[in-house]
Amino acid sequence: MLRSSLILALGLCASLSQALETPLTIMTSNKVGIIDPVYGSIAIYEATASKSDRLGLGKPSGNFKADLELGLKRYLAEIDGVPFQQLRVGLNTEPAYGEMFTPDAKWLPSKPTKKEAAAGKAALLTRTRRGEDAFWKAAPVYDGVVRAAFSSSGRYLAIAVPSLHALLLYTIDSDTATLMAIRNWGPDLAITGYKTDPAPAVLLAQLPADKRKEAEEALGLGEDRKPAADAPAAAPGLVAEEAPTPKSDVWIGAGSADSFLLVDVANNKALLYQVPAKALTLNSVRDLAVDLTIPGLVGGGLRSEPSGDKLLEFALSSRKKQIAEFALPSSRQELMLLVQQSAGKGKSSTFEAAMSSGGIAVLNFVERRVFLTIDTKGGQTVALAGARDYTLDIAVALLDQEINNRTNARILLSDAKGFATAGKRKSALLTLQLCLGLDPTLHKDAEKLFKGAFKDADQLTQYQALIDEAVKKADELAKLADERKKALEEKKKPK
Repeated sequence: MLRSSLILALGLCASLSQALETPLTIMTSNKVGIIDPVYGSIAIYEATASKSDRLGLGKPSGNFKADLELGLKRYLAEIDGVPFQQLRVGLNTEPAYGEMFTPDAKWLPSKPTKKEAAAGKAALLTRTRRGEDAFWKAAPVYDGVVRAAFSSSGRYLAIAVPSLHALLLYTIDSDTATLMAIRNWGPDLAITGYKTDPAPAVLLAQLPADKRKEAEEALGLGEDRKPAADAPAAAPGLVAEEAPTPKSDVWIGAGSADSFLLVDVANNKALLYQVPAKALTLNSVRDLAVDLTIPGLVGGGLRSEPSGDKLLEFALSSRKKQIAEFALPSSRQELMLLVQQSAGKGKSSTFEAAMSSGGIAVLNFVERRVFLTIDTKGGQTVALAGARDYTLDIAVALLDQEINNRTNARILLSDAKGFATAGKRKSALLTLQLCLGLDPTLHKDAEKLFKGAFKDADQLTQYQALIDEAVKKADELAKLADERKKALEEKKKPK
C-alpha cells in the first residue's frame, strides 16, 4: 500500500513538474544542499573527490513546504478584526513586523506628501499596511517557485518564496536544516531607501538639466516629498483599501559575514539581510529604478570606462574604411536600430546575477541591457559601485561581426572559385554556401564567377538554390537598412 501510494505521489508530482522549478542544488565548500520545490525536502550532503555522503541521518529533516503550511495556518494575533498568521508577522527578525508600522517614520512616512494629500491618498505607512491586509486577505499560496543560497560561512541556508514574500532562514546544525527565522519582505518593498548610497539625488545631479527633468518625470521623483503640514495619516474620507502588496520575482545571493542580498526584479528593489546573532536583520534597502535609468542618459556608463559613447566613437573611427567598403551602419542611431533589429526571437533569461564571497554582486537586467555592480560592504549596506548600459557594447560587437563576416565571405568566394577550377565542385558548392550565408550580397559576384561552372543537373540545382536564397536574404537586408533610414528621418522631424 505504501509503495503504491508513493508511486502515485511521484506520478502526480511528475505531471506538475513543468509548472514548477527544478530542484535547486547549491554548494558551499564541500557541503551540498538539494532543495526540492515539489516535496519541500532539504537534504544536506558532503561531496568530495572520494565520496558523496548524505548527512544528518537519524535527525529530523527540514522541509520548507511544511514550514510554509504551518506559517500560513498558524495565527498569532488579531488586530482590528484582521487575523495575522505567522508567515505575515515573521519569526526572529528585525525590525519586527509591528515596528515597520510605528508612526515615528523611521521605516515608512506616517504623513502623506503634499501631492499625495491633494490626491486624497493616505500616507505611505497606511497604504502599505492596507496593501498587506489585501495581500493576505487574498489567501496567497505557494506556487512552486523557490530560490535558495547558503551563507558565506555555510552555517545558514536562506530560502526565498516569491509568491508568499517569505524569506525562511535555516541553521545548518549538525548537518540538518532547522528553521530559525521567517521574514515577510512585503513591507520592505515600500521602503524607498535605507542605509544605501549614493542617494538618487546625487545620481540625478550628474545629468544635464534636460535629462535630469526627463528622468525625474519618468521616475516620479520631481514632486515635493515633504509631508503636508496638517495632513492626517489616514483621514476618514480616504480610500480604506489599497491594491495588494505587489507580486515578487526574486534572486538571492550570499554576501560576506553571513549576509544575503535579495533582488526583487519585479519591483526594482535590492534588500540586504544579515544574521548578526539569532535574528534575521534588514540592513539596507535600495531602489534600483534610478540606477537602471541613469547609465543610458550619461553616455552608457556610471563609474564605468570607457563609456559607451567613447567606445562607439573609437569603433567608428578605427573601422571607418571597412564601414565604407561594406556600406555598414555608421552612426550611433543606426547602430542602436541594428541592435533592435538583431534581437533574438527565442526565450532568454530576463535577469542574471552573480555574487562574490567578498560581497560584490553583479546584477544583469538582460531585457534592459543594463548591469549594476553592488558592493554590500561586509553585509552592512547596498552601495552602487557602478552601472553600465551595454547596448552600445552590443552594437560595436555586431558591427565587428558584420565586418568579419563580409571579410571572410570574400576569402571564401575565392576559395570556392579555386575548388571549381580544380574540378572539386562539391567542395565548391559547400564553400559557396558558407560564403553566401555570411554575406548574401555577394550573389552577383558569385553568378559572374560560376557561370557555366556546374554541368551536373543536381549540382546546378543546388547552385541555383543557393543563389536564389542569397537574393532573398540580400533583399531582406536592404529592407532592414531602408527601415533604419526611415526611422532616422522620422526622428529628425520636429515634434
